[in-house]
Amino acid sequence: MNGVGKVLPHNNKVILKDIYLSFFYGAKIGIIGLNGSGKSTLLKIIAGVEKSYKGEVVWAPGYSVGYLEQEPQMDPEKTVIEVVKEGVQEVVDMLEEYNEKYEILRAALGRTDGRIDRKAGRIDGKDRALPGLGDRIQARKGHGCPSVSAIGCAD
Repeated sequence: MNGVGKVLPHNNKVILKDIYLSFFYGAKIGIIGLNGSGKSTLLKIIAGVEKSYKGEVVWAPGYSVGYLEQEPQMDPEKTVIEVVKEGVQEVVDMLEEYNEKYEILRAALGRTDGRIDRKAGRIDGKDRALPGLGDRIQARKGHGCPSVSAIGCAD
């Protein structure tokens, strides 16, 4: 973030002035300040929601930002868990595929105790039995997500 500033057009109030920020990969940040000092505006600029500002915001290739509004507009017909699943749909889909393949492999090996025979390979991020899928889930940090069955039990 280089020289970012924001002025409210209706009253020329300066909300942000000449902000320079950079973050280390994987950093968790917190922004504190008085009411009306521009915290939410800064986060909207970082997330790409706010477009009318001066300065420059540059992201490293492949970097992404998640943003949850203070007062999100959600479909009143959906449950909270349905909305959460939508937010991580790609990971939910991969976990469902992983679980389906795991069950097929377990059934083929005749295992009922939930463990896969070592000859078939381990079921984890470095598995041989489900090549590539564990790595794709890991790349999306999906192993830290609740399991699909755990999400489903809240429905």
